[in-house]
Amino acid sequence: MLVAFVGFALFTAQDLNLPMPRPAVECSSNMTNPRAMRDCLQDLLRDAERDLDAAVESARQETQVSDLDSGGMFDAAGALERAQDAWSAYRDAECARRGALMFIGEDQRDQLVLDCQVTETRARTRELQEM
Repeated sequence: MLVAFVGFALFTAQDLNLPMPRPAVECSSNMTNPRAMRDCLQDLLRDAERDLDAAVESARQETQVSDLDSGGMFDAAGALERAQDAWSAYRDAECARRGALMFIGEDQRDQLVLDCQVTETRARTRELQEM
């Protein structure tokens, strides 16, 4: 029943442009198996990072056009690279901070950090796609 609900929630969220459920909810079928839960979250992070890489590449192409149009006066490509590096450092530090606040076991803390990384990566991807 839970799997059917999660599947319906994912389908509905995508079709109605609603926020996706937390990654931990997407992996909830593995709730009682910490290793499987971590593996599921790592798979989601890998997928999210692949999508982010595609969004960054698209943004990079836009910045290159902008730099060509302006004769490089504004260094849009360099600004994107600096912004992406800063965002990546922010994501990792913020998710580590969230994990450090929890007085829970190591497995749960790792899951919380991965959940945060997936969520933040998806948000950054949407941000770049909407520019």
